[in-house]
Amino acid sequence: MAPRISVVIPTYNNAALLCETLDGVRGQTVKDFEVIVVDDGSTDNTAEVVRKYDPSVRYLRQPNQGPAAARNKGASLAQGEFIAFCDHDDIWNQRHLEVLLRCFADHPSAAMCFDDAEFFGDGITPGATHIDKKVLQSMIGTKVPILRLWHCWVASMSVVMVRKAVFEQLGRLHPGIWGLDDLHFYLRLAAGHEVRFVDYVGCKKRGGVDNLLSRTALAGLIRCLEDLKENHPDVARAVGPRRLRRRLARCYRKTGEAHLKSGRGELAREMFLKAYKESHFNLHDLWSYLVRARPGKRSSATEIDLRG
Repeated sequence: MAPRISVVIPTYNNAALLCETLDGVRGQTVKDFEVIVVDDGSTDNTAEVVRKYDPSVRYLRQPNQGPAAARNKGASLAQGEFIAFCDHDDIWNQRHLEVLLRCFADHPSAAMCFDDAEFFGDGITPGATHIDKKVLQSMIGTKVPILRLWHCWVASMSVVMVRKAVFEQLGRLHPGIWGLDDLHFYLRLAAGHEVRFVDYVGCKKRGGVDNLLSRTALAGLIRCLEDLKENHPDVARAVGPRRLRRRLARCYRKTGEAHLKSGRGELAREMFLKAYKESHFNLHDLWSYLVRARPGKRSSATEIDLRG
């Protein structure tokens, strides 16, 4: 008999912490699930750790392609009605699967349910959760509108459970959108399906271990917004075309400022021009393109700091 839930864990060079994640999965109050670990080309002893941990865990190794591709691969093997993802350094609280499964039972039309996350680690304030209390209260007992997801991003795929049929219908995650493939997916799903929130801290997220996301988030957000604008008119209509273009313009502007500060004038000009095209009312972008980043002009750190 097929399991009710398929737990998909993408991993890359994290053998030292992976057992903690697997312990969190094994400790769930709900037991009707399978576990699929997708090793995204690790060079450490991940395979040995997984095989020693529990022979029933399905382990698959693939060439390094990024976390979205690893999640997609795991989902393609999933036998459950629902898919729950867990990042390789996160730890689920015991009732995580239970409360999300109950949410689906209470709301049969829901395509995705998610709960909250608590951060831990060096420099993290104890008890700090992802979702602000005011925002949290606004989502309890009601459908979560797409604009709420637009303004308040879900902590990560580690707090999400989604119907496999919907995940497949939407074409899975976009592997070319590094770091923000999850937001891209949430918005595509919410444009046409019901989303629900559960007021439960279902996941502990480790802070300060891997800062890769913060270094790549802006580039990933640009790719996310560009793809939504160009290929998903339903999302653009749902969030508002002008709202989408304003956020995209801000991302181009921030990228332009970073290029300018690093002395990459031509790249800065390209970004400022893109920002202006998305938001013609912001003449500062046009001025930055024509004056601040013009060829041969040296940028001053003071000017960048004042206008960034």
